[in-house]
Amino acid sequence: MFFPKTCPVCGNIISYDELICFRCRNEIPPVEMENNLKGNWYFDAFFHRSKYEGIISELIGAYKYSQHSSLATLFSEMLSELFQIFPPLPYSVITSVPITFDSFKVKGFDHVKLVGKKLSKETELPFLSMLEVISQRKQQVGSAKHERQSLVEGKYGVRREMLYKTSGNIILIDDVFTTGSTVNECSKVLKLAGAKSVFVYTIALAKGKKYT
Repeated sequence: MFFPKTCPVCGNIISYDELICFRCRNEIPPVEMENNLKGNWYFDAFFHRSKYEGIISELIGAYKYSQHSSLATLFSEMLSELFQIFPPLPYSVITSVPITFDSFKVKGFDHVKLVGKKLSKETELPFLSMLEVISQRKQQVGSAKHERQSLVEGKYGVRREMLYKTSGNIILIDDVFTTGSTVNECSKVLKLAGAKSVFVYTIALAKGKKYT
């Protein structure tokens, strides 16, 4: 009564068991049925849930920057739905793009890892923290494509003891595919460490991107 739960997007009062209000949930678009993978990438397949616009961009912003960690459940549901349409390979293991220590200090949690753990429970696929940040760089937000590529080179390392526990089929998740530099670098180090395949799944694809 005194501290009602509100929708993280519009601020309307919601019940204790709701993540967002009915109106905002109805604005979430259906899964985009496409996989137009082109160009030279280290990952083997790429799938995204929606374009990074409208309600999707608002939800991701509220989750990453306003500490609405409960939205991890909503995003895991979205990715689980994506799995049903574009299924991963048999005996796959989920891992996530790790955040830097500086980002962790600001957010207080690893937002992609939290989604990955909830997705693991939903899909009954194991989650392993196989990647780690080994070189701190400046933030990529606002950087041009060529800058992003240089910023991620050598940034990530693989916990080989975790990778060796898998069949080699890896599901790599992230929130937004902008230029693809981050997931491509993560896929590169996973492949160099011995991964057989890397399927990338993201919640959103930056508007206007064709990932070519």
